[in-house]
Amino acid sequence: MKRIRIIITLLLLPLVSLLAEEISFSGGSTSMRMQQGFETITLSEGASIVSGSLRLEADTIVLTGESFRYATCSGSVKLSDEERGITLQSQNLYYDRQEALIIIDGYLELDDQTNEVIASAFHLEFTLDDGIVLLQVQVRLFKHTESGAMVCKADSLRFNREKQMLNLEGNATIDWDKDLYQAQRITVDLTTEAITMEGAIKGVVNG
Repeated sequence: MKRIRIIITLLLLPLVSLLAEEISFSGGSTSMRMQQGFETITLSEGASIVSGSLRLEADTIVLTGESFRYATCSGSVKLSDEERGITLQSQNLYYDRQEALIIIDGYLELDDQTNEVIASAFHLEFTLDDGIVLLQVQVRLFKHTESGAMVCKADSLRFNREKQMLNLEGNATIDWDKDLYQAQRITVDLTTEAITMEGAIKGVVNG
């Protein structure tokens, strides 16, 4: 049975290449449904796909939609993108290849090597082409700076990787360089290290 499954996987590889040249995949066990309008490929037992510079690995990956636009991953999910310098780990992940959109519901960890940022949260929406990362629910973000780690916490945090801007909302706090900033909303320009606060502002600054 195992040998049959592997043969099926190998046969599918060129098929997917014809439908969407920018995606390739592998998996120990593979099943497919090719009925028009309901095309589905299910990969399991060490599933992985590669789309452009992005690589996804998971216990199970289900590819659906025209040209297998959508990838739904579950179980020990790991995303890596060497070109963008990011890795993500979670238990589930949804990827829309056409919109270059990643959505995660549940605990996740993000490692942005390019910007020296590590973050965790319980919801993520990441538009790869725009470089906009939205983190929600018990957000924790650590940014390396020359003055030490900048520790950010909030209910919601939007990170613009291109503009190097952090926007924290809801119980926002920043602990950085022995100073503590608290407000309903905090904006941080990571390029200039300027901090702007709005609503119920508190702080402790060590001179």
